[in-house]
Amino acid sequence: MRSGIQINDNLSGPLFMLLSCVLFSIMGGLIRYLSIMDFHPFMTAFLRTLLAIVFLMPTFYKVGIFGLKTNQIKLHFFRGIVSAIAVISSFYAVTVIPLASATSYSFAAPVISTLLAVIFLKERIHLPRISAIIAGFIGMVILLRPGTVPFSLGVGAALTSAFAVAFAIICIRKLSQADKPNVVALYAMFFTLPISFVFALTRWSWPSPHQWSILILIGLCAALAQYSISRAFSRTETTAIMPIDFTRLIFAAIIGYVFYEETPDIYTFIGGTIILSSAVYAAHREAKRRKNNLL
Repeated sequence: MRSGIQINDNLSGPLFMLLSCVLFSIMGGLIRYLSIMDFHPFMTAFLRTLLAIVFLMPTFYKVGIFGLKTNQIKLHFFRGIVSAIAVISSFYAVTVIPLASATSYSFAAPVISTLLAVIFLKERIHLPRISAIIAGFIGMVILLRPGTVPFSLGVGAALTSAFAVAFAIICIRKLSQADKPNVVALYAMFFTLPISFVFALTRWSWPSPHQWSILILIGLCAALAQYSISRAFSRTETTAIMPIDFTRLIFAAIIGYVFYEETPDIYTFIGGTIILSSAVYAAHREAKRRKNNLL
């Protein structure tokens, strides 16, 4: 009986990670669907953030007004800025380039954050980290293929999102040393909302009832995906579930092919695989280093 419970606990982390990958992929497909209905991604980003705050309100009541006290308000504000840039850029990217391509570029964020940790957190860089960064760069070159594939605004937006997410990761690592995860998440939403609102004003249009239903689905997918990925990382080591993140590329390719007649080329999968592999390797080495330091 005890062994059966252990098996279920071991499976729950990967299953939650897989669920988050499915939900993030569905969310990308729904954002593309709204853009086809002439609903601008700037509007989608703003309303998605607003709905996410609504879904997070139970967390707010649980924390309470005094639970939001922090001594890192400036860093929270900066994290809100980069989060807003990440959301707006990624939402725009999935409307103008294939879903699989946009997903592949997102894999670069953990690799970029490894380099940023050396610069801003003064972390030591060793050969494994250097190897991961070089491998990630090679994967990006394969995706971009400079000189053979024209650079587009969609690709630029996807890369901007990856860099913004990398900065957000560094901020989260610093903020989490003093503030609770739900407090960090709430502040990110609070600061992202007005920034995304400013962008939305440039393309403002009131959603139709059908568009509202899609927006609510996007908000639900975002909330459930964040919950699932949090549960995954709380139950299983990062190195054990990071490879599952590759399924986002598979799900995005399927959704793009079935609903939008997109056929990603082989370079998308090769580049995405190399980038994600370098991120997994960096996470594995980081976990091993921390374990050794505790011994």
